[in-house]
Amino acid sequence: MEKVAKIVGGAFLLIAFIVICFIIYILYSLNTPPKSNPELVTYTQDRVKDYLIEQKGYSESEILHVESKKEPKDADTTAAGYSIAVVFSDEPNGYYFYQLVDDEVRQFGTNGGVYKHEDIEY
Repeated sequence: MEKVAKIVGGAFLLIAFIVICFIIYILYSLNTPPKSNPELVTYTQDRVKDYLIEQKGYSESEILHVESKKEPKDADTTAAGYSIAVVFSDEPNGYYFYQLVDDEVRQFGTNGGVYKHEDIEY
């Protein structure tokens, strides 16, 4: 009987250890920033900036800041897995978010501004 109790207790401890390790792994995965490819960061930033200048008619001085980030936990390793935030000089508190969809630049959101440059296609 004592031997059975030791086996059951050991099995319980092993299962508890596995569950705790799994929970720690999940928490780590959710809180780890996504790894981005520096070449894709530069490529997506350049594509959006070129799009705004060449197709939308903005000058370089009107574009205050362009920043590309990998979407959190997006398995897509292409340029489509990146979100590009643009800040215009006449609206420094407004963010305009772009993405490359089928190799085309599309605005998909805004945040914190008057939205003078909103161009979302629904």
